[in-house]
Amino acid sequence: MKLQLNRRGFTLIELLVAMTITMILVATLMYMTGISVDTYKKSREEVRANRLAKEALETIAKDLEGLVAQRDGNNFEWLYCANESNPEGPSKREITNASQLIFFTAATDRYDGQIGQSGVDNGGDVSTVGYRLVYRDQITNSTDGEYDVFALYRNRVEPDETFQDLLAEEDLEAAYTSSQGSKELSSRSFLVENIYELTITFLVEYSSTSGTTTTTTVERVTMGAGATPTETFSLKGNGIELTPANSNLTSGQLIGAEISITVLTDQGLELAKRVSAYTQERLVREHGYHFTKSVILPRS
Repeated sequence: MKLQLNRRGFTLIELLVAMTITMILVATLMYMTGISVDTYKKSREEVRANRLAKEALETIAKDLEGLVAQRDGNNFEWLYCANESNPEGPSKREITNASQLIFFTAATDRYDGQIGQSGVDNGGDVSTVGYRLVYRDQITNSTDGEYDVFALYRNRVEPDETFQDLLAEEDLEAAYTSSQGSKELSSRSFLVENIYELTITFLVEYSSTSGTTTTTTVERVTMGAGATPTETFSLKGNGIELTPANSNLTSGQLIGAEISITVLTDQGLELAKRVSAYTQERLVREHGYHFTKSVILPRS
């Protein structure tokens, strides 16, 4: 007599339980993968923003540390900074704040770093640098191209040209525009992209006397900020001039500066260009990184 074994298969309930557990495991794995991808993407954006900010801040700071100015009573202008009255960019997503900056400096990269090279170095050690933050296409050099970006430009004027066209000028901005108007936004002057805001704050030290007491104060002058924003800042050989005027600072000493920038991610740049629902505040909040660097300036 042969015994017949009954082979029992999985019941429907067992199959459903197994499928449910499998689906939970797969969903958990997909969720964790999504988190990992988002974390990697955010980390990559932070690294890129840090790299762009470092390049911009260190370049500006290095130039400011080499600031050249003679405060001996002359009428010449040595530094000029102005807040851009009509910032560029897509409608309602224009550059939040932009300071145009022009000054003299002992640039270490003058003559493209070939200092002392015969036929290249034409003498002199004082260069002019001009910084501008604009929204434009680097390829077509226009503001209506498909590849427009928020870009910071640094135009370096060599010492020989500086001596001939820009030194000993009472209106540095006018002289600079006249000689460098067609050069300041050339591809050669491009420094870094995705810069959405550039704000310069100057630290001015001045003394005031009341009776026999003399008080020394350091005042912060931030371009384009505050209830009555500073529109222009001019360092001349015979004093400091501001718009609006501030008589306390006329005979003050420029002792430092603070450079603040906001860097947009690549995704933020694309949203600024293509999604009209995004405002300046939302762009900065969701896709912006803010950086600040302080600089001690040489006393003149």
